[in-house]
Amino acid sequence: MIQLYETGGASDITILQEGLSHDKCRVLFENAARLLTTRSQARAAEILRSVPFRVVDATNHFNDEFSILHAEVPLTEYERLRRSPATGDEQAYEQIAQVLTELGTSIRFIAIDLVLEHPVHPDVQRGLGLRQSEINKLVSKYIGVSGGYLGDLTYRSHHEFYAELDLDIDPYKYDGTTRERFIKILNESAPNVQAHIIEGVLARFPVSSSEIRTEETAAEIRSWIMRLRTGPQVEQPALRITSDVVERALLDAQELLLSTGATSGVDRLHTALHGYLREVCGGVGLQTSEGASLTDMFKQVREGHSAFQEMGPRSEDILRVLRALATILDSLNTLRNKASFAHANPELLQEPEAMLAINAARSILHYVDDKVHRHGKPAG
Repeated sequence: MIQLYETGGASDITILQEGLSHDKCRVLFENAARLLTTRSQARAAEILRSVPFRVVDATNHFNDEFSILHAEVPLTEYERLRRSPATGDEQAYEQIAQVLTELGTSIRFIAIDLVLEHPVHPDVQRGLGLRQSEINKLVSKYIGVSGGYLGDLTYRSHHEFYAELDLDIDPYKYDGTTRERFIKILNESAPNVQAHIIEGVLARFPVSSSEIRTEETAAEIRSWIMRLRTGPQVEQPALRITSDVVERALLDAQELLLSTGATSGVDRLHTALHGYLREVCGGVGLQTSEGASLTDMFKQVREGHSAFQEMGPRSEDILRVLRALATILDSLNTLRNKASFAHANPELLQEPEAMLAINAARSILHYVDDKVHRHGKPAG
């Protein structure tokens, strides 16, 4: 604890409990700030309005009981306030204490503590977890908040929520409302734990149980779960050359990804890529046999489509990349036939490998569609 102001006497402080309620503090501080502003003590008014102070009861080793102005602040704010007396704010703290005392709340000390933050999981720090905007949307646009409570979660049922998910998480170790505790827990959890928690949210707060819990939002949340479990995804392409079969297969693949996982989506994305390459070939008169494989059609597009005749700088290196993609397509054929739900295969791709196959297929779709589209655009 750092003391920013003291009236004298013993300087040790032990906080006992909260003195004034949040509402009483808000009224007191606003009136004090207005009075400070009227007296041209603008810096003191600014500090009182910007720092999350509260009036708390405290004692010392003499067992004196008194009130202090206290705030818990994050690291950056803590360091700024720690240096503030040396930068000319000492008088402002004295003015704050005097005005609050004048308004009936005697303040012996003004002090701050550092908020001790729970460690964030390394994968979350690397950007592999939920984004803050997603957490905010989950809380306010799907679960809903009223009076600091998250949905129908009380402090007790919030604790039980994690126990029912078989997660070793104790929300009582966190300060704040159920909303604040839930957000802190999500922020610090590993991506797979975040996925498990929001799966629990969808189960506890099903679609249509509130007017804000729409199927559209739930579908978006399920896409977060998939990303958290499998890692970042290559975006589903919006193809310029397409057909009903291709679009249906792409839609099926996306729905399967969100509902049952990447392994379920491999077959449908394979179908989409197969149908797409056939459309590209047909669009420029390249003949393909009925049983042509992905590898065969990709070779026809690469060698016979005019869009691929000019590869730009480092064309030899680009050609090697394209040949490597042909090898990938050949492997996708095998994975689809031998390790997906296309057939009654005894062994299936695990989720990370299935997502790798889907990302590879999507990357090829993006590249071929963009290359053909740019070739067809008029110069300039």
